[in-house]
Amino acid sequence: MFKKASRKRIKLKVAVTGPAGSGKTTSSIRLARGLAGPDGKVAVIDTENGSASLYSDRYDFDVCEITPPFEHQKFIAAIDAAVKAGYDVVIIDSASHFWEGILQFKDALDRRGGNSFTNWNEAGRHFKDILNAVLQSPVHVICCMRSKMDYVIEQDGKGKATPKKVGLAPIMRDSIEFEFTVVFDIDLTHSAATSKDRTGLFTDRIFQITEDTGQQLVNWLDTAPEAAPAPAESVYGVTDDQLEAIAQLIAQGGFSPEQVAKWRISDPSTLTAEQADKVVAFLTAKVDGGAA
Repeated sequence: MFKKASRKRIKLKVAVTGPAGSGKTTSSIRLARGLAGPDGKVAVIDTENGSASLYSDRYDFDVCEITPPFEHQKFIAAIDAAVKAGYDVVIIDSASHFWEGILQFKDALDRRGGNSFTNWNEAGRHFKDILNAVLQSPVHVICCMRSKMDYVIEQDGKGKATPKKVGLAPIMRDSIEFEFTVVFDIDLTHSAATSKDRTGLFTDRIFQITEDTGQQLVNWLDTAPEAAPAPAESVYGVTDDQLEAIAQLIAQGGFSPEQVAKWRISDPSTLTAEQADKVVAFLTAKVDGGAA
């Protein structure tokens, strides 16, 4: 049942987060060029009105521009096309837009009526489809994510209190950071730190992302054997049948959104298959017992 643990050579999934003006695009392109090497191919999926192309005189990459509405199929199709075209690294700039597209889709479903919980299930499946396309693709993927903005008060060298603009959590589904190998957080001085680093290469360091950052990751990967291809599966594990069963039980029991939130199952698309089975059993008991 158990075997000796060993690290395998994988395709990296990296997040680059930061507020507007922090340099996410240029940092991601330089990181990608280091990952791809001098002869590798880099593709940018640009949702930022062609902003990536402003750097085309300095860096070698190809671009696919996506315009609103930011429907999930557009991103999946672009990733699939990049894989088929043989690109070594794909940058999504900005991945925050596909999350905004999911929220807009959910809002459109709510305006049409129906059960908000069921509507979120459908929107959640769309999000899982995009996330699967990112995480299961056989290429390195870098996701740029815009951070929410806030101000903090800091003391300057003379002891005077001055406001400083900072970036907070990325505009994306909560806990998305857990899906990535490395998460680089960039501030307005273009300095990066890692809030998550499975490689251990950048822990407790403050630095600027360059081509050398990508090369360090390549060197780290080269110390591990090639990973065997893994079968495609749901990112979270829950199946469509389980999601449907949960939605039907909630509708059958007439449970309110407040009750569902209290039970922490407002978004069952993030459950594992085992957790989903427990939720189905729990809801079945509630329905059979007539207790909400």
